[in-house]
Amino acid sequence: MDRAVSDQRVTREAVAVSVITGFLGSGKTTLLNRLLQHPDIEETAVLINEFGEVGLDHLLVDEIADDVLLLASGCICCTVQGELVDSLKGLYMRRLAGQVPPFRRVIIETTGLADPVPIITCLMTDPLFKHSHRLETLVSTVDAVHGAGQLDAHAEAVRQAAVADRIIVTKPDLAEDGALDALRRRLADLNPGAKQITAEYGDVAPGQLFDRALYDPASKTADVRRWLNEEAYAPGDHDHDHDHDHDHGHAVDVNRHDEHIASFCLTVDEPLDWPSFLDWYEALANEKGDHLLRVKGIVNVAGEAAPFAIHCVQATRHTPQQLPAWPDDDRRTRIVFITHDLPRAAVEADMRRAVRTVPEAADAPRAKRQATSTDRRARWLNDAEISRIFGVLTERPESTGAAYAADAADAADAVRFMLLTGARSEEVLSATWDRIDPARGEWLVPTTNAFHGQPRRIRLSSPARALLDGRRRGDGLVFRDPATGGRIAGFEAFWDDLMAAAEIADAPLAAVRPSLSRHLFEGLAPDVLDRLLGIRAAADAGR
Repeated sequence: MDRAVSDQRVTREAVAVSVITGFLGSGKTTLLNRLLQHPDIEETAVLINEFGEVGLDHLLVDEIADDVLLLASGCICCTVQGELVDSLKGLYMRRLAGQVPPFRRVIIETTGLADPVPIITCLMTDPLFKHSHRLETLVSTVDAVHGAGQLDAHAEAVRQAAVADRIIVTKPDLAEDGALDALRRRLADLNPGAKQITAEYGDVAPGQLFDRALYDPASKTADVRRWLNEEAYAPGDHDHDHDHDHDHGHAVDVNRHDEHIASFCLTVDEPLDWPSFLDWYEALANEKGDHLLRVKGIVNVAGEAAPFAIHCVQATRHTPQQLPAWPDDDRRTRIVFITHDLPRAAVEADMRRAVRTVPEAADAPRAKRQATSTDRRARWLNDAEISRIFGVLTERPESTGAAYAADAADAADAVRFMLLTGARSEEVLSATWDRIDPARGEWLVPTTNAFHGQPRRIRLSSPARALLDGRRRGDGLVFRDPATGGRIAGFEAFWDDLMAAAEIADAPLAAVRPSLSRHLFEGLAPDVLDRLLGIRAAADAGR
């Protein structure tokens, strides 16, 4: 293939990101050294903490910058300077500018004490990364000699192994057979879905770790069965689901951090009602996000010809994507959970209570069922669309009509608050001051969709608190009709006009699902933030 054509193809593709983690001394650097020498590793950029930790002398071809080396294999090696996000962004922008060769994959080597979950969250939420990068593989190295003790003593080691797609058991030649077998069983119990690979001196081929054929939410192409691997969670020798009431008469070993981890797969035979599933899924992430290490699955939606893939890390959710077709003849909903102090029984009971199933008539044509489901199609706003909304609300040009007149300020603020909190329009329009505590940064939302029926607690970001601080506090509704003091009238029409002005198609208010935009405001100057939130305009208007 012509190099220029190849470069264009690579530049257009989403960059696959793989993370190599593992506790101190578990062999991450040895593994990375061997990978960089392998002939099959190409078009790859590597982010490491220090060049000196990796033996690059025999691989070095050229030094592009103080923190970037070009290797003989065609790979790029870059040190992590400051925040990982900044380093990853800087490397990607150099790629776009043609300052480094195009690459298709980035491998990130973390420190031994790193928790991989925030890294995944970063990739799922950052406005740049979630459109230009995709998560490929999480690799965790575990020392065959000291791994069991590290799992006992360090919660980070447990989380590294619990969320991994591949677990590399290192130094097997130094461990006794009985200890090695016990460690492998323990890892299988902790994370049954991860493929275990035993490797001496980091001798693992790239193809065993990095598999571009696994599910890609951007292109929706993939071997979904291997991505999900739900067969590994079937009840059996490695069934791992701890109920932590611990009322069964034995003492709890507080050093067994993996006793707090549950790995399981929930299945539902009948198609699911999409709105009720989304309500439950969002409530689960909002209420129990701190306990969700990873969630992935495929959902059989009533009336749809193909399933939707879901992926969640803590409270951060990928937008569900419909696959081109079912990966096999199994039409069940299958969702894999890796949780911390959240047992299967609690999740399953709440899902059965909140999500409705829809029996399908055996003789109902699929096309007819699909045609009736269009009014239930959910709509998520992306970052570009959210930015345009804030831009229109900020400009408020008179030419756009009555929807942006001064008396529509409350409706505009309600839209801003909806996007800043990830709440539904109905929740925002019903919000009352007695349930909002700006000082503590909390909003208690009375909703029947919350996990276990409890009020949903939304943490208010700094921009959300600033928006509320700029309003006149009182009793009753937070956002109200200036003429009557009651609920805002004509909010749906206001929204439709706003979508037209922002040039956003097919986004009726009833179909829009909660979309968080708070990350768009990080690092903005105070005066810019005030303008985007309409605070200065509100002060000028005297409200």
